[in-house]
Amino acid sequence: MSAQKENGPEKTPMVNLTIDGTPISVPKGTTVYTATKKLGIDIPIFCYQDRMPPFGACRVCLVEVEKMAKPQTSCSLEATEGMVVHTHSNKAVEERERILEFLLINHPLDCPICDRGGECPLQDQAIRFGPGQSRFYEEKRHFKKAHPLRSSADA
Repeated sequence: MSAQKENGPEKTPMVNLTIDGTPISVPKGTTVYTATKKLGIDIPIFCYQDRMPPFGACRVCLVEVEKMAKPQTSCSLEATEGMVVHTHSNKAVEERERILEFLLINHPLDCPICDRGGECPLQDQAIRFGPGQSRFYEEKRHFKKAHPLRSSADA
């Protein structure tokens, strides 16, 4: 008989961390992003897909972690024992605003007012977590619309 059957199913080891002052225990291997969701903390995220391995490409989910020099992507950072995470510190919020501003620099539409109003994840992130104003005023790219927005009578 195997050891697992004799002693029952093996338990997943847990790690204890603190997020925004709240202690939480999560199974080893859990990302910081997933741990924040368990606490009901909302962090902006753009590239995360729960059926794919995390890769932190968009960098919008940055959080501040004590004893780490730079903000970290919460979707790809594994929670570790004793970790202390700040999701809404000035540093984390400012870095996320910079990343959103960067994503919108050459966005083809004038976000947050665009053709996909209410249907665009980038627009949603810009409204909820963005800086509210950009330092970049260059002409945006414009593409031919699949369907004209104005009738010929409006032209």
